Amino acid sequence: MKKSKVIALVDINSMFASCHQSIDPSLRGKPVIVGGSMTDKRKGLVIAASYEAKAKGIKTTMSAYEARKLCPEAIFVQRNHTLYSEFSAKIMEFFRLVGPTEVASIDEAYVDLTNRIQNGDDPMVIARYIQRTLYQKIHIPCSIGLGENRIIAKMSSEVKKPLGITWFTRQQFQAFFHPKPTVVLHGCGEATAEKLREKLGIETIGDLAQIDFHSIRLVLGKRGEWLRLAAQGISSDTVNPDREKGGKTIGRETTFPNPVSNPEQILAVAKKMAERLVNHLKEKQRKARTVSLVYKLERLGRSHSKSKTLPLPTNDPNEIIAAASALYSEHLWETPLHLFGLRLSNFEEEIFEQITMDEIL
Repeated sequence: MKKSKVIALVDINSMFASCHQSIDPSLRGKPVIVGGSMTDKRKGLVIAASYEAKAKGIKTTMSAYEARKLCPEAIFVQRNHTLYSEFSAKIMEFFRLVGPTEVASIDEAYVDLTNRIQNGDDPMVIARYIQRTLYQKIHIPCSIGLGENRIIAKMSSEVKKPLGITWFTRQQFQAFFHPKPTVVLHGCGEATAEKLREKLGIETIGDLAQIDFHSIRLVLGKRGEWLRLAAQGISSDTVNPDREKGGKTIGRETTFPNPVSNPEQILAVAKKMAERLVNHLKEKQRKARTVSLVYKLERLGRSHSKSKTLPLPTNDPNEIIAAASALYSEHLWETPLHLFGLRLSNFEEEIFEQITMDEIL
């Protein structure tokens, strides 16, 4: 008999802003915005915001000028990626003491609580312990989702923020999320939601859960199959502690004669790199699940990286470029870079399947 799983997705709330509030008690309880320009208060973008700032309507990628109009009392701080990486490393080490941990991003991780539950521990008690320890020890808030698999844990973590804990069974997941629009489903972006609406008349997650297998397969292929199962609350229950190591990778890097901070220039370079890497993937009949940016802040300094793991492996250049752009916007916007690179990892073999007339009809 297969053992039932209990997976936790721990999401650090407003991590960048929370790190600054952690090291500077004077910022706690105040609207903190990470970003803006060091030289011109009217320029720059909001990279992150504390929940106090979000309550005033502040959103990421908003201009600093607009943010100051919405919240004149906001305190702007400059990004500090070394600080965020140090906090992330400490937090992930703590999670590993709790259970097998798969790092999903700098501020998210899946933690397998199954063994502890089978030894008699209560999932809610463990979740409260994680949340309380992080907040009491380093003043970092988090929200936690609990579920039998990854999709339920991930989406449950979004229900209550900040400092929320939500534990859904599959039936509770369906009752809560099925009335919501498809774009709320993890892995379903605006473009996919629009395609589902136009091609199949699907508006809600519940609609997607009930659509027949063949219809969704014809419109979105295997990705549609994954999304349909996810809408039902079905997904992998595996937590892979080694995934962040990435295995084999492919990548491209370039060193600039002078540091470059212009977003258009960096993103243009990223696009060219993505197109070349995708060509390599297609030649090898592979797809990648993890997209990473590699960069140097100093010419002779060490390399840093930021990664994003996608819901599904892909060799679609648009999806890879979108992931790279999101990473750059969140972590490196207008940061002077001496070196910039793009890497792909977590490969899966591309599977070609022949759809027969019996499957279509």
